Amino acid sequence: MEKPYSQGNFFYVEDDAAIARFVKEYLEQKGCRVRILPTLKEARQAMLEGAPDLMLVDWNMPDGQGDAFCRWIRERW
Repeated sequence: MEKPYSQGNFFYVEDDAAIARFVKEYLEQKGCRVRILPTLKEARQAMLEGAPDLMLVDWNMPDGQGDAFCRWIRERW
């Protein structure tokens, strides 16, 4: 079966370890490279180091709101 997202770099911003693990395993089976970021602080640092091809962001994180994080990204990129 063809892997349509082969070699894609994904950031998954998710504080629930079980959900993050499930999504990561699924995307890796499709040929993606996935980095789980359990806090917005870690996600901000990761973005400063290099942007992914795609990012999935949980709306409610322990250290802030996903929509505010997305606005932070849009202001800088």
